[in-house]
Order: sequence, then C-alpha cells, then structure tokens
Amino acid sequence: YLFYSCFSLFPPDVIQSVGAISTENGTDESWAKIATISARAPWVLHGSRLSSTRITEVESQKEVYRAASSSSEELSSLAFLDANTAVLCCAAGRLCVADIRQRGPLQALLIPSAQFGRCWRAAAACCEPSSRPIACLSSAGQLVLMDVRKTSPCLASARCEVPPSGSSAEFLCVSWAPALEGCLAVSGFDGAVHVYDTRSWDGSGAEARPLFVHRGHAFGGRPTVTAHAWHPQKPRTLLSAATDGSLHIWDWVQPPGS
Repeated sequence: YLFYSCFSLFPPDVIQSVGAISTENGTDESWAKIATISARAPWVLHGSRLSSTRITEVESQKEVYRAASSSSEELSSLAFLDANTAVLCCAAGRLCVADIRQRGPLQALLIPSAQFGRCWRAAAACCEPSSRPIACLSSAGQLVLMDVRKTSPCLASARCEVPPSGSSAEFLCVSWAPALEGCLAVSGFDGAVHVYDTRSWDGSGAEARPLFVHRGHAFGGRPTVTAHAWHPQKPRTLLSAATDGSLHIWDWVQPPGS
C-alpha cells in the first residue's frame, strides 16, 4: 500500500492518515518507487517493477494509467517528464518511456555502457521540456546524460569519484539543480555529496572533477549519505541525510572566476 497523510493542527506532533492506495507488489521484496505531479489533479506514479507501474489520482484513487508491459524488471527510479510523459529506470540499466495518452508498449532504451551486475538510478532535470536531459548514475560511478527523444540518446558521459570499497547501490542518488543550469549532485557512495557542472562533459567517459564536495557527514565516523535534495528556491542550498541519523542543510560556494 501507498499511504498518504496530512499534518493535524491539534496536537502539532501527530500525523493523521487520510488514505491508502492499493498496490500490486504482493510478496515482492523490492520497495515501490514513487513520483508525483499536479499538472492536472494530483497524481502519483508508483511501482516496484515494470509490470506493476501505474499512475493513480490521489484524491479519487482512480487508476489513470497502467504500463503495458509483462516484464518483471526491477525499477530503481521513476520521474514525470511532463503531464503526459514519464520515464522509468530499471535497475539493470534500461530506460522506458511511458506516454500516458497511449496504451501501447513502452519505448525502451538501453543506457550506453550499461554492464551486467551494475545498478542504475536516473533523474530528470527541472527545466523546459525542449531541453530536458535524463541523468543516469551507476553503482560503478558512471554518469550518462540522455535525451529520450533522440535516435542517439546519449548526450555526454563521465565518471565520478567512487571509494575503493565500492557501493551497495542501496542509497545511490542523482538529482538536477532546479535553478542552476547544467549542475547535478551525486551521493550514496560514502559520506559525501558531490556537485558537478555537466556543461563541459563529452562522450569520452573521463573522470569528472566536482565543483564542490560536502563531506560534513563523514566527520566522526563512516556513515553513508542516504538521500539528498536541492532547495527549490535557493540555487546553491542542498539538504542531505546519512545513516548516522544526521540531517544537514548546507550551501556550496563556487570558487571565484570559475
């Protein structure tokens, strides 16, 4: 089930459940992924595998869309591109594009350089649809920028810093800055959050140098950053959380002349 709730005013520390949306996970051990949009009525895109992916209207719980797929591939991330289109990222390295207006098969694209045994995550940029890239991150530190509307969808590729111990892929997270052109953040490999400028990337897959690295969670132990998010109005402010229970709200400053 997907539960949604609202904050009760009396008392202020109580969250009251106001509804639940039934899912089709059954005994599936993988967690459902979700994404939301409110271009029309509030919708939630949810599913743990391609075959279970649906869009449900939150208030009425009416099913708006069901993916036309029998594949049991595990999903790692979901995102709306606009009011009619969503992208589904499979953990094994495949992107599927869903057009809500059509009931036909999903458009599928293999992420370039996807390798067996690697886990992938994807994130859509918060920008105009005409220039909306998809950022794909693997557990090996590969970063690929894709345009799902093009025949040759790969726009650029790079490698980010990965600790020698590698990553379990459980907490991999990549996100585009909503108010900074070409900037994205990566976390989940260790106790740091890396910020990159993708505008200089090409197709060579060379190692990318970060603009800024937040290592605040790493002091006093070896936690792993579990998630991060950009502030929607403050361009250089991010929030990040780690396995030691810490939650940071921080700014990054670009060096003069860069």
